[in-house]
Amino acid sequence: MNNSHLELLKQLADEFQPRTDANTRATVETESTDAFATLVDLARDMQNRLDQQQNRIRQLEQMVETDELTGLYNRRGFLRRTREAMARAARYQENGLLVIADLDGFKLINDHHGHAAGDAILRHFAQNLRTHTRADDFVARFGGDEFAILMVGSNPEVAEPRIRDLEKATARFPLIWQGAALPIRASFGFTVYHADSDITDLLKQADDAMYANKHAKRALPQSSHNAA
Repeated sequence: MNNSHLELLKQLADEFQPRTDANTRATVETESTDAFATLVDLARDMQNRLDQQQNRIRQLEQMVETDELTGLYNRRGFLRRTREAMARAARYQENGLLVIADLDGFKLINDHHGHAAGDAILRHFAQNLRTHTRADDFVARFGGDEFAILMVGSNPEVAEPRIRDLEKATARFPLIWQGAALPIRASFGFTVYHADSDITDLLKQADDAMYANKHAKRALPQSSHNAA
């Protein structure tokens, strides 16, 4: 191979090198773009899985804290909300009301109309409480025919009027069962909570007030047949 051939080969190599470098850079850029896109897809997939898991956890928490029959909070859920309200009361020096309600004559309904009617009464009463309380209030079924209401931030001065309104609303809307109107009555008791209130004490105070109301009704001849 003579010098002219060597010079030609060198010239061709010099011309080809920039093209090779450009192709190499393009390949690297393409691979980098593909790798980044893959990472983005993986991150999205991980976020979707995390969102689904969090939603599942929220659903399980809701199931654990919900009364199956009425859809209200159960005792566990109500106590959690009450603890949160106590913490808020401590921060903002708020007051509120804790109410206990118990149906009157519920055993007679079960005995005379069956447990299906009793369940319907419980659902009806639960819906009535939810309808006649504020969106910010928390309503729960503790079990049996005992219910609780947490009236967050309520002025103690309006406690008795609000309780009377609930009693009237309960009596005003009977349950229509197999073509007959089953009257619903309930006894209510309440106590005022403050920033330093103890939940156990609040429940006892409201419960005692409710039973005092129920016992007072039993002393009235016209409503003695409705006593629980």
